[in-house]
Amino acid sequence: MWRAQFCYSSKGKKAMDKMKSLRQGRNEFPYGNLESSVLQACFQATKYEPEKHSMDSRRRIAGMQFSVSSISKNGKRKPSHVARNSMILYLTTFFRFYTSDESTYEFVGKKVPSFGEDQPDVVADFVNAVFKNENFDDGSIKRLTRRLSNEGIRLAHWKYLQ
Repeated sequence: MWRAQFCYSSKGKKAMDKMKSLRQGRNEFPYGNLESSVLQACFQATKYEPEKHSMDSRRRIAGMQFSVSSISKNGKRKPSHVARNSMILYLTTFFRFYTSDESTYEFVGKKVPSFGEDQPDVVADFVNAVFKNENFDDGSIKRLTRRLSNEGIRLAHWKYLQ
């Protein structure tokens, strides 16, 4: 149900159309996997409830792992916009892998890869489609990914609470 509503909304359709026009690199990451991975990251971000989640003992929350220095800098408080930022890191990573000429799937526990093209304009369209109150452009996506990378924030597996 969520997928249909998202894909047929005007902003969701625009984001999906831009993603379909991306050039695939010479790798084994097919478009079908890209589409399902991107939609899963978007769905997880929409369903994230901050009051039900807390940072675990390994400094992970909502698909991101924070460095010791970022925790000591920002204290023990819960990071703001964690679902949105996680979605941005995941989409940037997926697009880099899809457009890359290198063939690798391993990305969890790593910083955003340096190969491939990050496609900040497409990421911005997805963020604006998922989070109705956001107004991101490619410049703001670049600044955010650079800041998160400089803080040592990495991708981690999403934990599911029942």
